[in-house]
Amino acid sequence: MTSRLRDQNITDLLNTTHPAYMEKGSFQDISAEISKFIVMPYLLTRKGGMKEMTNGMGVEQLLMTDFGGRSRWVGEFEEDVHTLIDHLKMMKVYFKLLTDSILYTKTMVVENRGDARIANVFQPAVRALWLRVAHTMEENFFETPDPAATLTPWGLKYWIVKNATAGFNGGYPTGFTRIADVNLTEAPTFKNYTDAYVAATKADLVKKMKRATNKTKWISPHPMPDFKGDTSDNQIVLVNEDTSEAIEDIGEGQNENLGRDIAPYAVQNGFKGTGLKMSDDSFLTYRRKPIITTEMLNDDTSDPVYGLDMDTFHALTFSGENMVLGDFVNMAAGKQHRVWVANLDHKAQYICVNRRNNFVISK
Repeated sequence: MTSRLRDQNITDLLNTTHPAYMEKGSFQDISAEISKFIVMPYLLTRKGGMKEMTNGMGVEQLLMTDFGGRSRWVGEFEEDVHTLIDHLKMMKVYFKLLTDSILYTKTMVVENRGDARIANVFQPAVRALWLRVAHTMEENFFETPDPAATLTPWGLKYWIVKNATAGFNGGYPTGFTRIADVNLTEAPTFKNYTDAYVAATKADLVKKMKRATNKTKWISPHPMPDFKGDTSDNQIVLVNEDTSEAIEDIGEGQNENLGRDIAPYAVQNGFKGTGLKMSDDSFLTYRRKPIITTEMLNDDTSDPVYGLDMDTFHALTFSGENMVLGDFVNMAAGKQHRVWVANLDHKAQYICVNRRNNFVISK
């Protein structure tokens, strides 16, 4: 006699079987619409700059925006002049909540009770969940920021803003009057570096990348433990496919003895791991930093080149709600007694605590 599969047995089966990837029932995934992801494999790692917060609705960061001008050369008996300076401004960002779920019906489970059949039911559903999450976060990170989109995090183009003039001119994204609650009139140094180029050549684009790197390389004259601001060597460069192909041409056209680095000569070059494997055969580099191609910038006709300092540009998550997939529960209380659901929750945001360590060069 076949044993009866009770509702509690189904709940136990889902919760014990669903998280594991089984060896049986392997399959080829041809459902993904994006070939290479940036957010989950690069940004949402500790080596890629991810910060996990333990409390609060969001994050506040003090910015020292003014050091008060210049000191005075004086005569021996000259009277003192004292000025009280408002050095600090506060930036604020708030977490946003992403959710998704996996759903099974009693019929699906009962009709797939063998090990191989269960693998065929569970594995694609889990894979599909993570692909939905990855696609959603990728599109959000690269989308044009919208002041009316209050439920989504602020991504790349919110923090790093284009401008055709060379210098620290990356101000507000279009439609915004503050950035992370900071008024740029009161904090004019809270801007990223910008420039424009005409052609992706060594004489044009690469020269301007060198200049941008030099301009955004900040080194404190008097380091202090509670103050940060120096530019790290933990950087990545993001480009679209057209720019990537043009840079490949630069790399292939230069002296082979220089290797695969399109700007091999620089003072005090260094590289701190970002979770990326560096290899002469796999990646072109710019001053030993990985150039990462993303199709998410293909629709941007300005062919931008983003230089991100991963010690100041962070993906934020919330402890206890960082890609947490809960247990399966029966929806009988919701009047769907033949349905089991597990919900995923992810609290997320992006933050650039020092925009002037980052740059964008565009056409």
